[in-house]
Amino acid sequence: MQILRARKNLELPVSQRQEEILIGCILGDAHITKRGQIRIEQGEKQKDYLAWKYNELQSLAYQNIYQAQRRDKRNGKSYKSFYITLRQYFRPWRNIWYPNGKKIFSQRPSITNLSLAVWYMDDGSWNKTRNAIILSIDGFDRNDRNKIQEFFKDELGIETLIRSNKQLRIRSNSHDRFFEKIRPYIIPSMEYKISNPVTTES
Repeated sequence: MQILRARKNLELPVSQRQEEILIGCILGDAHITKRGQIRIEQGEKQKDYLAWKYNELQSLAYQNIYQAQRRDKRNGKSYKSFYITLRQYFRPWRNIWYPNGKKIFSQRPSITNLSLAVWYMDDGSWNKTRNAIILSIDGFDRNDRNKIQEFFKDELGIETLIRSNKQLRIRSNSHDRFFEKIRPYIIPSMEYKISNPVTTES
């Protein structure tokens, strides 16, 4: 368990499981603000996924799931999303993940299989027809994208390639190994992203 402090007399305990989930969130869609809050947002179709995150992280969060209405500047259409905000104890994490104001790929925290599964549920996709597993990493610069590829090979034993559109594609000879690592942690509403879903964690 990790203890975060906002001030000397204000503490926030973060369990090992919560830390692993948060690492996956930060690698994926979450954002750490300058104040040290973590904002986690999902589209309307992923509301069940956000509810799972809220249930796991409730002790760290403000006690509500909020709704936002956004307009896509590209087509002028409005869409609904939902978000939670974690309390402002995470400035030390901001310093690790955003040392110069832009998110980097940091290997200081341990990226466990649970972290990997959350990252994939955030930013991954599986095209059954093309037999393609994709992880979007376009939010990272070229140097960090290369580090991510090295991490998959050296730490996970998973072969990948980086496509011209800044996506990481899992090579077919590593599909089984990748799914084996993340499958136990994929929640029911996200099982469409994996092959042969089996038992999932609650």
